[in-house]
Amino acid sequence: MTHHLSLLSRTRVWKLITVVSVSLFCAALAGPVRAEDKKKDDKLDKKAVEICKKAGDLYKGAKTFHADGSIDAKIEGNGQQIEINATIVFDFERPNRLDIKVRVKSDPQEGFDFISDGKKLTTYRKKIEQYVQEDAPKDVGGLGMALMKLGPRTPGILLPNVLNADPGPSLLDGVNSCSYVGIEKVDGTPAHHMKFSQDQFDWEMWVAVEGKPFIVRMTRSAEIPGGGKLNTNEIYKNWTIDAAAGKDAFTFSPPKDAKKVDDFTDAN
Repeated sequence: MTHHLSLLSRTRVWKLITVVSVSLFCAALAGPVRAEDKKKDDKLDKKAVEICKKAGDLYKGAKTFHADGSIDAKIEGNGQQIEINATIVFDFERPNRLDIKVRVKSDPQEGFDFISDGKKLTTYRKKIEQYVQEDAPKDVGGLGMALMKLGPRTPGILLPNVLNADPGPSLLDGVNSCSYVGIEKVDGTPAHHMKFSQDQFDWEMWVAVEGKPFIVRMTRSAEIPGGGKLNTNEIYKNWTIDAAAGKDAFTFSPPKDAKKVDDFTDAN
């Protein structure tokens, strides 16, 4: 049975998403594989590792990138099933300009804008008509870290990893084993399908076969403390690299009724 999300349920889902997002992203801070972890190399499929490296190098070398996407999450446990579905549009320009817009499909008012114009970083929540501003991070890695600080509203696992000084190692750090599955289509695009496992959860990634190695899909599956399972699915399309961003990207003009605050007044 699928239940409509209450505010509490929606918040619970996003918090669980954040736990596994942080786990994958923070692994990137551990650095390259250590000598004592050498045995793990035997469990890392060379083709999967090479594809991750190529995808990471694409984003590492990009002056700008853009994509449209969707993020779907499902939590199952105690005989219940809760779902949340959101859309995401983002633009990035080096060294530190970023524009992310996330909207929940069942309630377009629910979601957020996360915008760095290079000097100020703004997080705006339309639902409560409030925004917070702070000094913008100086580089791409700082933007990735700032994105993680959103907590329950962190949009998936792709962005925190490609917003990284070296996305290839970011994707692979913390991975205990990986395998290459084969070529499958994602929204009509042939893509390399790979599976990864690490201590906290399992995840999968699809990278375009033809043209540039864009990441077109990511999924993950995590056990929930106390019982149950969280599954998320991210799909990305309309990728562009080194193209000019839209004229309205990286700018924030406060809506008439929006209020600037030091912190949002609700915890959801």
